[in-house]
Amino acid sequence: MQNFPYLTDYVNTTFTKEKARWDYIFLRPILLVITFLIRLVLVPIKFVFHRKAWGFEEKLIDSVIAFGIKHLATYDALKLLIRHVQIEPLLYRYILSGTPERKSGTGEKLKGIDGDFSVDSVEDVVAHGLTICHDDLSYEVMKRFDKDAFLNNLEFYRNSSPEDIEQFGTKVLEQNREHSLQLFGCTNVVIFIVATISIFADYETVLRALNSFDSDSVLLWGLKNICANDQQAMINLDFYLQSDSKGSHYNSSPFFADPNQYLFDHIAFDEFAYELLSKKNPES
Repeated sequence: MQNFPYLTDYVNTTFTKEKARWDYIFLRPILLVITFLIRLVLVPIKFVFHRKAWGFEEKLIDSVIAFGIKHLATYDALKLLIRHVQIEPLLYRYILSGTPERKSGTGEKLKGIDGDFSVDSVEDVVAHGLTICHDDLSYEVMKRFDKDAFLNNLEFYRNSSPEDIEQFGTKVLEQNREHSLQLFGCTNVVIFIVATISIFADYETVLRALNSFDSDSVLLWGLKNICANDQQAMINLDFYLQSDSKGSHYNSSPFFADPNQYLFDHIAFDEFAYELLSKKNPES
């Protein structure tokens, strides 16, 4: 098994299994080319004829994705995606917890950072607009984050942890186990999700979805402040800095944004951040 020391054991195991799958080896390269061609053709058309939402797009996107995760995705792929859907808002709640923007109580189902992120059926995905609502979390945390309040409460952060992911239900995994043909691993599932958004969403929503990574830079900045006295954590966090400087990589071209970035950078980073912060007193 190919173990990267800066990834969690769960991510290392999942990615190693993924790279041995037939669909990763043979289908992924074809899907990447098709996805690029789809955007090459559709983005200019959307710019002219479909700039803003007409009202049905989100429901259509979630319906297509719900069908895929119920009937086509592997169990391991869906587990990774559901974990991500649930870990990301917990990380955002955590970095907001020492600021005036902290909120208490459970919000709306699958909506907003403070929502209930139990996913107990594919019907939940469609009824509550999971796909676009998830992308919107990045913009919400950017609006709510208070740098000065965060820095003034570093000791609070260093002695607290994110909420437990186990509070959220995951019964949708049982639907997958019962109904799915187990055809596509996590890489191709992510590519299908990106392609679905690119095909059915309006131009503005496509751009928002492809650029919903600004929050990664804020989370990374926060982690490096919290763990400033933990040399090992700082070394590991350096591997989540992207090749382009000053966070410019978070602003993707609609033509060249790589779906693999979502999996190997964004999802893997959130898994690492959650594991790091879940340990009591990270600087010890």
